[in-house]
Amino acid sequence: MNKIILWSFLIIPLLSLFFLGRSYIRRYMPVALFVTVINTLFYQAAYHYNWWRESGLFGWDYVANVPWVYSAYLIATIWIFKYTYGKFLRYLLVNLILDGGYIFLWYPIQTKLGMASGWLPNYITYLIMISVSLLIYVYQMWQEGDILK
Repeated sequence: MNKIILWSFLIIPLLSLFFLGRSYIRRYMPVALFVTVINTLFYQAAYHYNWWRESGLFGWDYVANVPWVYSAYLIATIWIFKYTYGKFLRYLLVNLILDGGYIFLWYPIQTKLGMASGWLPNYITYLIMISVSLLIYVYQMWQEGDILK
């Protein structure tokens, strides 16, 4: 069951790219790659300090969960920016809801399924996720030339 969930997190977001539109992928891929680097660094810190552990799909993805970091989160970033960029309050609300749903609803399910463990309190992880979302919004503003005009 766990492998099916992980494969779904890997494949379904990638398939959704067919419905996204090339111009949106081109426009928002830099911010998606930026957040992927940030998430990879957080996952490395989490692994080193044992903040959390998530089961991987492959034998070599025990530090950074490939389906989540390199597919689901990356593609979700593009979709979120497509519908919210330029409307900061909408962007913030969407991220508060989605990140909250992940950390307070999905993560406990992952834990019960044996797919995740850790000692870092959920609210700290939530604050990290919201902070990252704010950082990448500023990054996208910089990419678009909306900063320092």
